[in-house]
Amino acid sequence: MEEHVPAAPVASETTLVREVFGPLGGLVECGAALEPASVGEFVARHRSELDRLLDVVRRLGAFHDASMEIMDGLGYLRGHEVAPAVLLMWSGCIEEPTSDLGAPEAVRRMARAGADRQLAHLLQALVGVAALRGDDDVQGRAREIAEVIGTVCTWGGAGRGRSLREVFLMWRVASLPGLLLPPSGSAEPFKRRLREYAHALEGIVEQGERPD
Repeated sequence: MEEHVPAAPVASETTLVREVFGPLGGLVECGAALEPASVGEFVARHRSELDRLLDVVRRLGAFHDASMEIMDGLGYLRGHEVAPAVLLMWSGCIEEPTSDLGAPEAVRRMARAGADRQLAHLLQALVGVAALRGDDDVQGRAREIAEVIGTVCTWGGAGRGRSLREVFLMWRVASLPGLLLPPSGSAEPFKRRLREYAHALEGIVEQGERPD
């Protein structure tokens, strides 16, 4: 199992779709550990949300059926055991690898840190796909991205999920600078579109925080 890095402007369709499916798989596995539930139970419980997210992914990237079928091949949505070492990987080694990774507190900590990290990665992957392959409707696409992120960030049990605002802030601090700073090597048109999405998402987050 490997993590996926933010998309580069020259990325192929297969690379782009895998960059979405990687963190999505991480969220499924971490979410199942947090609820707690088996992966099969977790997927069944959140099937409609997963279908909505995958539909948004398909449209954001105008992906072909063969590309979307990669998710099935990766096996994240099929019933399987999530070993503690997998949670350690998703979490970025928040625990000492030689410690008792199966202890309940270690599992909870790794799953929570892993979910946080993969939420930020998923947001970056969706924005990257939209910036590289999407149409000019940045506001509309940003709303779709915000909708699905706002849904999946609650996975892991009532009261323990992140808010859209928290995920946006994590992404803006942890992911975006690496693509916008001069040493990144990102093409200027790609940077411009990333900034447009950052501004649009910020507006959505701020609008959601205003009192009625």
